[in-house]
Amino acid sequence: MAIGCTTLKSLVRKRDAWTRRLSSFDTSGGNRDAWDIPVGDTATLADIAGAGCITHIWFTIASEDKYYLRHLVLRMYWDDEEQPSVECPVGDFFNIGHGLAASNAALPLATVAPKESERKLGGNMAMNCYWQMPFATRAR
Repeated sequence: MAIGCTTLKSLVRKRDAWTRRLSSFDTSGGNRDAWDIPVGDTATLADIAGAGCITHIWFTIASEDKYYLRHLVLRMYWDDEEQPSVECPVGDFFNIGHGLAASNAALPLATVAPKESERKLGGNMAMNCYWQMPFATRAR
């Protein structure tokens, strides 16, 4: 059995829990499913109170900066820590450290770039993460 399989086995186990989904959906009722984050600003994508476990993160990012995979920093804080537990360029987090949009499947990460974006700086792609990230009191 592969090493990764033993750590991902719990993905299919039945649990006595409930699930939630956080999204950038358009709260006005329209169809604008995106947040504009100006250069130099930060945005809180999720702020979850109570104990839980993040099991899936999915991003698509539209940016005029062709180096966005290296310039955009992802930070995650657990349980009201002052310093982030995760702080890295978004491309590095999703296994795209070279900054080129690329399709890539390496559990627990997967990215999908359309043919016209494949191997392009600043290309579009969908980014998925299936790391299990538990927290006791809060995730931000």
